[in-house]
Amino acid sequence: MEDLEKVLVDFERTLSGLDEKGILSYWIFGEYEEAEIYWKLAETAEKLGLPASLIGTFRDLAKESEEHGDTLKRIYMRTYGEEPKKIDIPYIEAEVLARALKDPENIPYVLKIAMETELVAKRLYERLAEITKDENARKVYKYLADVEWTHYLRLKGEAGLMGIHVEIPMAEAAQY
Repeated sequence: MEDLEKVLVDFERTLSGLDEKGILSYWIFGEYEEAEIYWKLAETAEKLGLPASLIGTFRDLAKESEEHGDTLKRIYMRTYGEEPKKIDIPYIEAEVLARALKDPENIPYVLKIAMETELVAKRLYERLAEITKDENARKVYKYLADVEWTHYLRLKGEAGLMGIHVEIPMAEAAQY
């Protein structure tokens, strides 16, 4: 994966022009895009006859991403009293995960990309928790960071069950 710190710096630079409302809107739609990719990965895994537990994990991650989007949308609606507007910026988590669709039959590659995606999301939510001035949003971002970590661990477990060792560079792994 590209250097995680570079991804985070680029992300912060990209979102630096957005206020809290824009950032929240960004994440709402990003979670929905991530869910779509996990649904596609589940479908591909099923067609390839991969273990039911992996298919189930992809489906669970898709559902949970949709739930994250729904949770963030409720916060947005409660806070701003209107529907969120889509931000015209690539959604970093979905963008990273979409790389897995380039070679969906290469299961070690797919799992590595999915795991890296969850680590990126975890770090990004942690950064958002650090910079937000809204205490409720901070709690939600911290919670979502923890959930992204459990997603990473689930994917790592699936890789292990399949006898696949996925290596995360030590510099990145040390941060988690």
